[in-house]
Amino acid sequence: LDEFLSSSEQIWRNSIAEVFRCFICMEKLRDARLCPHCSKLCCFSCIRRWLTEQRAQCPHCRAPLQLRELVNCRWAEEVTQQLDTLQLCNLTKHEENDKDK
Repeated sequence: LDEFLSSSEQIWRNSIAEVFRCFICMEKLRDARLCPHCSKLCCFSCIRRWLTEQRAQCPHCRAPLQLRELVNCRWAEEVTQQLDTLQLCNLTKHEENDKDK
């Protein structure tokens, strides 16, 4: 049962982490911004580079997009920090369980 819970927890964490991954660089969000048209999250530096060097449109939904239209998502960094903390706690817990065996 512990192994099942552990693997289902990991699946849950991975799916949550996927939401907080930049769709441009595919890394964990840094200084998150949201497209007002499709609600996708991306790093500010990634979307700024895209809009200035590529096209003035969202790379996900292709809607016309200007830098000033992006929504600053300060809460996204807090969520990713909490996910990192949960993952660290889980790793520590598993290491302690392995020592007990």
